[in-house]
Amino acid sequence: MSNKSRRQSDTELTLLAQKGDASAFEEIYDRHASGVARALASFAGPDQDLLDDLTQDVFLRVIKSLASYVPTHPFSHWLYTIALNVGRNYARKQSRVIPVNPSEFDSIPDTAEETTDWPEEVMAQTLTRLVAGLPIQMREVVSLRVGSDMSYGEVAEMLGIPEGTARSRMHNAIKILRDRSGITRGMRRKENER
Repeated sequence: MSNKSRRQSDTELTLLAQKGDASAFEEIYDRHASGVARALASFAGPDQDLLDDLTQDVFLRVIKSLASYVPTHPFSHWLYTIALNVGRNYARKQSRVIPVNPSEFDSIPDTAEETTDWPEEVMAQTLTRLVAGLPIQMREVVSLRVGSDMSYGEVAEMLGIPEGTARSRMHNAIKILRDRSGITRGMRRKENER
């Protein structure tokens, strides 16, 4: 990819891609594929093959609807709206919640009170499964806030909800994740010792 295309904005690259410039689309993909994949992990769980398929689905939809993009809003909002729709469609088709096997927590020491005490691989796989089991409205907020690193204001704008609602959904998601993961078990034990 040329240095020139790396200096261009997403909007400039999108306008070039609309005219058939394949290298502009490649640059868009290179810039955003990992962020889209992180956002979709909230829907796909820890299955890397599924995550790759969903990410490809997003960019296929981007190619198909590229002509409809109008640069009145940031390109990333348009892209992550497509990613959310792919994630939502996948979640609706699934009638199951990705189970978390209690034995996954066996490698976590009883004294572990914070996620920083967990082995990294166990934490990543377990939390991905837990997030995929959240109600879809919470998954959307986690997907955009954590996976895509958007501010609460951006999350609220993308989902068409008040910022306070986005914050509330994130707070509730974190509470559920803590309860389901057992992170609070050490904290509760300490509180009982007092």
